[in-house]
Amino acid sequence: MSDTELVQLICAYRLFNEELELSISTRESENFRNNVLKLGITSISAGSKTNPGGYVVDPQSLEQFEISDERSPEEIATMIRAQGYEPVWKDWDNCLM
Repeated sequence: MSDTELVQLICAYRLFNEELELSISTRESENFRNNVLKLGITSISAGSKTNPGGYVVDPQSLEQFEISDERSPEEIATMIRAQGYEPVWKDWDNCLM
């Protein structure tokens, strides 16, 4: 899917249901993620690891997919603020751990 097709899909989803959750992952490029945020994206990943156990063990293990946007969570939060939005951080509730 091209970037243009993905933007069209995002717009169609947003028109279909204004309350729909729309997420953009680190698979997309930095430029794309910077520009698509204003289309109503509700969550954006940052600092992702795609290899099994990547957050705690051998960082040399195989990745499940390539990351295109390798910015840190702090850098993503800065980008979000620069566009006039407020980043909201949510870890899972303690009752779910």
